Amino acid sequence: MNKCPSLILQCEDSLEGILTAIYDAFVEKNKMPDFQDGDIRIAIGENHTLSLFARQIEVVTDLDKAQKTLFSIQKKISYLAYKRVLSALCHYDLERGNVVLGFLIKGFPMGAKVLEDMADAYVMRVIELSRKVDNESHLFCGFVRFFDLGKFLYSEIEPKCHVLPQIMEHFADRYPNEHYVIYDKKRHVALIHLAFGDSFFVSGDQWNIDLSKHEDYFERLWSQYFKTIAIEERYNPRCQNNLVPKWYRKNMVEFQEQSSL
Repeated sequence: MNKCPSLILQCEDSLEGILTAIYDAFVEKNKMPDFQDGDIRIAIGENHTLSLFARQIEVVTDLDKAQKTLFSIQKKISYLAYKRVLSALCHYDLERGNVVLGFLIKGFPMGAKVLEDMADAYVMRVIELSRKVDNESHLFCGFVRFFDLGKFLYSEIEPKCHVLPQIMEHFADRYPNEHYVIYDKKRHVALIHLAFGDSFFVSGDQWNIDLSKHEDYFERLWSQYFKTIAIEERYNPRCQNNLVPKWYRKNMVEFQEQSSL
């Protein structure tokens, strides 16, 4: 995994960008008669070290290539492998593209049994990354707090991983009749859901709404309820930190200073 590469594929830091790079990696791999592990590397975003001795290609994100890559994983390996790969690519590890590439090089000829090969470094790493993303996604299914802005519900989150694709189905099932926006402030990506309609993503900072000017009765009511039910004699900050780590409290209304009712 640490071999000096002969080819570096540089792509944007997005699911579509990495999947496009993986597609192009297999095209280039088939041109190499003596391909070995580590000959092709995927460099995500701009914060990486390039090699003076490797050929470098700038990957242009192609949605068709990305979809073909995902379809191939489901068809040639399994649906579970598809879910694992998608989750792993939602992690923030800059090596996730190379990890998934190594996993697929082994998985395409091997099929569904590849996930049983726990001795393989790529298989283990994909499972590890996907579990971390799945765990954080599960937390945000309960940590998202919506503000009622009149025409739609709005929420801001700052997850470590790219959890929006993972929680999209959960909130679509929970609030099918609501217009809502869940904005990832860290990645500047918004998940938009239309009432009784589809969910989709929009990139950019146009959803960065100043919530300091917004005041909602139910927000203050929930905050007051949170304080009222607390039993001072049983206050256990260590237990509370385990259940709701401080990292996730930034956008949770019950942990913000609120004016009394």
